[in-house]
Amino acid sequence: MENALHPGDYWDHRSDDRRRWENVINLFLKPVTTALLQHLHLKNPVRILDVGTGTGEPGLSIAQLYPEAEVTGTDISTRMLDIAKGKAIERGLANFDVVCCDAVAMPFEDHWFDAVVCRNGVMFFKNITDGLREINRVLKPGGRLAVSAWGLLEQNLWISLVLDIIAAVTRRKLYNQHLPGMFHCMQPGVMADWFETAHLQAVQEEALTGIVQFNSVGDHWQYVTRVSADVVNALKDIPPPVQEIIRSEVASAVGRHVIDDKLYFQWSLRVTSGTKA
Repeated sequence: MENALHPGDYWDHRSDDRRRWENVINLFLKPVTTALLQHLHLKNPVRILDVGTGTGEPGLSIAQLYPEAEVTGTDISTRMLDIAKGKAIERGLANFDVVCCDAVAMPFEDHWFDAVVCRNGVMFFKNITDGLREINRVLKPGGRLAVSAWGLLEQNLWISLVLDIIAAVTRRKLYNQHLPGMFHCMQPGVMADWFETAHLQAVQEEALTGIVQFNSVGDHWQYVTRVSADVVNALKDIPPPVQEIIRSEVASAVGRHVIDDKLYFQWSLRVTSGTKA
């Protein structure tokens, strides 16, 4: 998922935190994986590509569901791919392999994959049109691409609340949706437009919502400050005493979402899919 803001070494540094929180991430995004697979319409696939697989999902789950298929996961983070490959070995998934590469320049032949999936990675591409056209190149005619991206920021209170408090405390604008980032593709219809610029056809878009649970206020803070790229970036130059003020204000603000000592937030994503002519 190479891009100007987040090069490979950035994601390498995030890899251990993502592995620590992978159970939360996978539970969080399991409904998204299910929706992506429904959009792919897979029937006896031979080769499937997972672009921006990170530490292995959803590629590992797809490899387990389709043991006769060859599943390849790509990413720009060698450390994350090492983790993904290690998990494949632990699970005995000989049909899963990894390749370190940029999404806009992949080392695969034309018309190579039956289907391509990208879960919450496309919004980090340095050039979305170029990335989608490269994916279209490696797809077989009639093959399908399905991607997911976060929905409107205000419909993802689990993170928007934190970003709003950081902005209020620091008195500076933190987020520009026109730059690569978690909510770069949040507006309805934007991803569908990009699909069309990449010459994908029969484009469909589906809005998804769900509930994410955190076991405590502290867990929520640790998650968003270690896993959520936009919060990590927003805090990186803020002195620790100011970060502590932010943490305290966030803890107070999330109190209304506590039920039996656990936090519950609604999340919003969008799945977009299309077919290669």
